[in-house]
Amino acid sequence: MNGAHAEKLGRFDGELILKVLPNGRDMELVRPFNYSDSHDIAWPVPAGTRVDGASIPSVFWSLIGAPYTGKYREASVIHDYYCETKSRHWKAVHKVFLDGMLARGVGAIQAKVMYLAVYRFGPRWDFDVDACFCKGCPVCANPMLKRIPKYQPLYNAADFEELRGKVMEEGLSIEELEDTADYQLNTEILKSR
Repeated sequence: MNGAHAEKLGRFDGELILKVLPNGRDMELVRPFNYSDSHDIAWPVPAGTRVDGASIPSVFWSLIGAPYTGKYREASVIHDYYCETKSRHWKAVHKVFLDGMLARGVGAIQAKVMYLAVYRFGPRWDFDVDACFCKGCPVCANPMLKRIPKYQPLYNAADFEELRGKVMEEGLSIEELEDTADYQLNTEILKSR
């Protein structure tokens, strides 16, 4: 990794203790749990919080693992809570998932693939997208920004494979990978109009 991730890792404070709820899928935090990211910003999750792993789209569970397994479990709980509360910027919430995975020792390539999966196909809220306001125009030469209060992207296997392939290319930064994901999402939103 480059930048802050190579210099300093975040840290989890306390032990993550989850109780399985009667429906067999959801979990509840038994006690508060906290993550301090690589910039020393705290990401607390209070006791009693219910998490369901939904911030990692289920279509990826067979490819990258279910939310309560593996070294990324703690990062997925932090990510779930903030995706649900939307109390922080969507981009920071997805980025803390990457930060937390690296702090727990998930390999750089696996962490990037998992991060891009939630970045591209996970929820977004209060964001701008290029939008065409012309009637009947499939692609506008003069797009304008449009504010979207919340959006759940649709899974597209070709888009995911493109992102996964780009992770394997040497020298691409996280920002360049995010640009590809943003372009894919923008195209998805424009086509759905």
